[in-house]
Amino acid sequence: MEFSKFSSAYFDSVRTIVYDTTNANFSIRAYHLTTKDKINIDGVLNESAWQNAERRGKLLEKEPYPLIPMSEKTEFAILYDNENLYIGVWCWDSEPDKIIQRLSPRGTYGPDNIMLFIDSYNDKRTGYKFGISPTGVQVDELRYDDVKRDNNWNGIWYSEGSVDKKGWYAEVKIPFFNLRYSSKEQQVWGFNIMRSISRETARGQWKPHLPEWDNTTRMSQLGKITNINNISSGRTFEIRPYGTVSSTKTMNINPYRSFNLGGDIRYSPSPNITADFTFNPDFAQVDADVFEINLSRFPTRFKELRPFFTERINVFNTPLELFYSRRIGAKSDILGGAKVTGKLNHGFEFGVIGTLTGESIFSSTEQNVEKATYGIVRVKKDILGSSSIGLLAATKEQAKYYNRVLGVDGNFLLNDNDIINFQIATGQTEMDYDENMSYILSYIRTGDLWGMKFNMERVEPAFEINRIGYIQKEPDRGWNKGIGILRYSPRINKNNIRRVTTNLEFEYSKDLFTSRYINRWLDISPNLIPDKMFGNITQNDIGERETEGAQIEANNFKTGGDLKIEMMNEMLFSAEYKYFTATELTGSYSGNFLGINYLTRPLGKGAQFAGIFNASAGTYYNFKQKYVGTQRSIALDGQGRLSYNLLTKLQGGFTKTYNPESKKDGQYFKISSNSTWMFTKDFYIRLHAQGIFGTTFYNQEEVYNEYLLSLLLSWEYRPGSFIYLAYNESRFDTTDAVNSSYMLLKNRTLIFKISYFFSL
Repeated sequence: MEFSKFSSAYFDSVRTIVYDTTNANFSIRAYHLTTKDKINIDGVLNESAWQNAERRGKLLEKEPYPLIPMSEKTEFAILYDNENLYIGVWCWDSEPDKIIQRLSPRGTYGPDNIMLFIDSYNDKRTGYKFGISPTGVQVDELRYDDVKRDNNWNGIWYSEGSVDKKGWYAEVKIPFFNLRYSSKEQQVWGFNIMRSISRETARGQWKPHLPEWDNTTRMSQLGKITNINNISSGRTFEIRPYGTVSSTKTMNINPYRSFNLGGDIRYSPSPNITADFTFNPDFAQVDADVFEINLSRFPTRFKELRPFFTERINVFNTPLELFYSRRIGAKSDILGGAKVTGKLNHGFEFGVIGTLTGESIFSSTEQNVEKATYGIVRVKKDILGSSSIGLLAATKEQAKYYNRVLGVDGNFLLNDNDIINFQIATGQTEMDYDENMSYILSYIRTGDLWGMKFNMERVEPAFEINRIGYIQKEPDRGWNKGIGILRYSPRINKNNIRRVTTNLEFEYSKDLFTSRYINRWLDISPNLIPDKMFGNITQNDIGERETEGAQIEANNFKTGGDLKIEMMNEMLFSAEYKYFTATELTGSYSGNFLGINYLTRPLGKGAQFAGIFNASAGTYYNFKQKYVGTQRSIALDGQGRLSYNLLTKLQGGFTKTYNPESKKDGQYFKISSNSTWMFTKDFYIRLHAQGIFGTTFYNQEEVYNEYLLSLLLSWEYRPGSFIYLAYNESRFDTTDAVNSSYMLLKNRTLIFKISYFFSL
């Protein structure tokens, strides 16, 4: 369809309809099923109730040509009974042979798909997204603060798809116990639907998404569902017992076998409050954490995969990550825990988590485990339309140690395009140092053509949260920062170019050093000679060095920009350049960074094969050697859909580092493969193999290589109930001038796990 044939008057009329506060044009009436109506979730919309229900459609494009009608017709209808919501979608298609049908693990978008957005609490700020492909593969996530998302959430719902000569169809059943909603007898819910047509690289929505808004679908700008009356969650208790049998062999520890039993209980006294209780919780890590090439001083942040912490966790999110759930149980067993989350009718949202760690009665590891108590409390209040203010307190308590954090934060949506965020927090330990505060204030201007962000933050040297939260910060060192980013992103939509986006950035920072920080590094690195700016270093009779009274400030800046070109076929090219100054204990220095990326059309958009090429070079500070060098990296990732149910990924990366004399001092190579074979949308086997090969050339050549092999068989034999069989093995090589060892076993684990979900 030609974009140029639509007049400015047409687009003005669409905007007028969208901003109509009565929402009369984007309202659908849900059809109440009778006792005689039976809906079979099979992807075939042939029950009489679907014909009796009200239908809506007329989707308008979001990409690539905003607000024009989609080329293919889409219709949908909504049904409900006392305990479930049903949604049926007719995706009519004039070229049904071009509909892409693929089997993928849950959480993977199909190239052709529909997405359902539901604001069941009707607070215009929170909600859910449900995605379905023609093969019925599911994707879901939570939405909060209007545009933010949490894709860790996994609901229990039912979906199937089907294809015929007229198009494809989706049939969905969502039990009400998945959703939060008010206790009112008559419900009005927010709702929208988006359809993606892969061959046209097009997406469209029922209630249009105006291009001047932020790109994410907003909970404050949905249509509505009416006529949902007298519903109930239907189930007060959800019970998930599980059992695991495992065999583990770890270096320097005797092999052991373990048998675990445990479970989770969820109690929902009302539709808007949930309490979770767990005994010997289901934290078996059937998916191994993959390796990363990490040359920084900070540990890699791994994604949370454990169910107890992924459910309803978004309420604990704040601008600073004061609570990072992977800290819990990292050095011990989790004996038990409880979590209560909810949202009250007056706009108060809350969450409480308490866990106890130690040595489980099922444990056979023969290791010293960390005994600790964790407590997290979060309270959040909706104010001023789509804005909120909140408080979070968290603590980790041990016999002689603790880490306690407290923060107040706010998120203010001033209008459709202007957002202000702030947070004030303190992080304390048993050392009880002063200067343990952090302050963040940011202004964000969203929009289609122009955007900007200004961020100011102060993190004081003794601000410490890394025992219970996560921040990339060394102990006893802090900073003041001011960051400004200006974005310009015109839509081109011709000459095969969809859009060009450029960002210009400037950052001013002041590093804050303390004598404690300097003394720690003097102890760790006996050969370190600090720059004169850090004062005089004294040495006692036994060779211990230290400095006294240092409180050093160093001013630095960073400037640069990036350019991204999106093609009509969804290929992408991007380039980034930065110039900066920085200060470490060896003194101040300047540097630069240049990176380029090229992405072919991704598999998720319909390609049979896809690839990503990345190359970068720039200044690199070697923290181990304490000198300024350079770094060059190249990476190539490839993916292939070998058949509709077999997906293979290959990834490779190579990094070289150089010392100040431009001599090679390190090289690192990473290669991995990942293949997934789907038997059904709920049953698959995955094989992952990976190696990282690292060599350093400092005083002598040293080699350290790591290998990982992971095999996972996963079957969701009924919604919410799983069987896993997992095998993970890691090995390593180490070589120096004296010793050489190859393929030493680091860890080997075989796990069989079964869980069962039922509700009462």
